[in-house]
Amino acid sequence: MNCDSEENARHTPGAGKAEAFPKIRAFKKLNLSGKDLFASWLAASNIRIRPKGDSTDHERISGLFTHGNGFVEFLKTIIDYCACGLQVVNKQGVIIYINESFMDVHGVSEQDVIGKHVTDIVDNTRMHVVAQTGVPEHDCYQDIRGIPYVVSRIPIFEEGECIGAVGIIRFRGLEEVQKLTGYIKRLQKQIHDIRNGKSLSRDTEYNFDNIRGTSEAMQQAKATAMQAASTDATVLLRGETGVGKEVFAQSIHNYSRRRDAPFIRINCSAIQETLVESELFGYDEGAFTGARRGGHKGRFEQADNGTIFLDEIGDMPLNAQAKLLRVIQEGEVDRLGSEKRSRVDVRIIAATNCNLEDKVRDGSFREDLFYRLNVIPIIIPALRHIPEDIPWLAKSVWAKLARRHGIHQKRLSHAAVAAMQALPWKGNVREMQNVLERLMIMCKGEVVGEEELRRMLLRDGVCCDLMDIDGGADGMTLSRLVERTERGALNYALAVADGNRSAAAKLLGISRPLFYKKLAQYNLTQEPAARRTPTSRE
Repeated sequence: MNCDSEENARHTPGAGKAEAFPKIRAFKKLNLSGKDLFASWLAASNIRIRPKGDSTDHERISGLFTHGNGFVEFLKTIIDYCACGLQVVNKQGVIIYINESFMDVHGVSEQDVIGKHVTDIVDNTRMHVVAQTGVPEHDCYQDIRGIPYVVSRIPIFEEGECIGAVGIIRFRGLEEVQKLTGYIKRLQKQIHDIRNGKSLSRDTEYNFDNIRGTSEAMQQAKATAMQAASTDATVLLRGETGVGKEVFAQSIHNYSRRRDAPFIRINCSAIQETLVESELFGYDEGAFTGARRGGHKGRFEQADNGTIFLDEIGDMPLNAQAKLLRVIQEGEVDRLGSEKRSRVDVRIIAATNCNLEDKVRDGSFREDLFYRLNVIPIIIPALRHIPEDIPWLAKSVWAKLARRHGIHQKRLSHAAVAAMQALPWKGNVREMQNVLERLMIMCKGEVVGEEELRRMLLRDGVCCDLMDIDGGADGMTLSRLVERTERGALNYALAVADGNRSAAAKLLGISRPLFYKKLAQYNLTQEPAARRTPTSRE
């Protein structure tokens, strides 16, 4: 039995030898991806079965799976490995073919099924009815071995006559249908919001590919975040200012099932205490003087089905903390001035740079809320603790700044990057970006070296932070504070210059005699230990 195009199927047996494969024209509508693969092949490709003489319906439909035809064997291999369960019956309801997925769903083997009536294998089937009537049944509910499925039954026609049927399992379990329905509703809502000029607040730009640190601490933080992203568990990001907490938050969102839904960021310390509740939870019309007509959706309602990022959570007022606890525990939001509660489905990611345990002890942060937020804590290391990550991070920040300012001819030398590894970076990545941006704009040469970096830090007054100078609270006099500052500046300049006193004097902008005088004044006659910076320069 051969499979030819409809045009060849009308040739008489003696009209010549049949082509081995259908014409390319006949397969322009063939759909090789999706759950309608087999149905599309039969219905849309114009393939017709040409028997070598008189044949029964069973022989004609069985010919679809004849191993002698290479193209049909190719399609059969694809069908065997498609995700949906598939079966083919003849007009009498006898099973002609099943694929691997069908066997997995029904727990049968090919030998147990082929040649048997479909009702002997599946109790509540209607495949034999469709094969007899030729009436398709799309997206029907069917219980198979105690699991709900959505199935379709499609008749197969030959020369206007129904010769069998194809059964396709479209969805396994109603939760897949519910998930798809929810996704469609979210898309419809987003389209509605766009048409009404509303922002989706989903301007996320970071994912886990942006976190390429090789240090053990950064790898551990990334692995924990990736594992947490696959769930809806609440995450608490902890770390100093500027370590990249929002990068982690966006990455978790973009790696989760909520990635197509809104990502709403709230800086809890930037909202006035009197407005926190209305901003987070919304209000109804007339809730207070000046309330917007029609009310206002709070950030939690705006983030419905998505993620809300609560930055600086430690600065949230106590009254708002109580309402936040209700959202986490019950998934309900109380609008100001409203007597009813609104259901929300929101994933919460919180972040803080303060010690929440201390705030719990002094009563400024609710203990029950702390435990609700601290489900999956992720500690993001400070930059000074992961110097091995500074080279790739500096390179990444430099490239981003080059794109922003259109300055592509300048580059950062290896010596400068190595010197950056020795700095404490109290402001972490944010401080590094600030310094690199100034270097890129202000330095005149095409190569920004270590010396340019040191000069920039000293000229901009960053050296005080780098030398850990602190006046303290011990009643220090002005003269003692000046002495301590000068001593620290001399030590710092010597360390930067690797003990070269002439270079250190030049770096500080003073003469060599004055430099030596200050060394003697503060008894700094011995060279300080060299900092962890290479002596070689590019």
